[in-house]
Amino acid sequence: MRISLDELRSLLAEAGVKPELAKNLDASSPLLRQGVDSVDFPAFCALVEERYGLAMDDEHAFTLKTLEDFARHIEGAQ
Repeated sequence: MRISLDELRSLLAEAGVKPELAKNLDASSPLLRQGVDSVDFPAFCALVEERYGLAMDDEHAFTLKTLEDFARHIEGAQ
């Protein structure tokens, strides 16, 4: 299953990231360097787990730095 980067951007907005910021995120740059904060990041991880039926421990979640990392992880788990 191919994961859309726009779908992940929408999940970020659901997690509390300002919609304008989420919409303009560079998919290949670290999220935490683009304005996604330490509250929104875990909320986003939880939404990814829920939406795609994945389990991620905190240690693994913090290895996923970019939207592209998340997309690859989700696609690999499907």
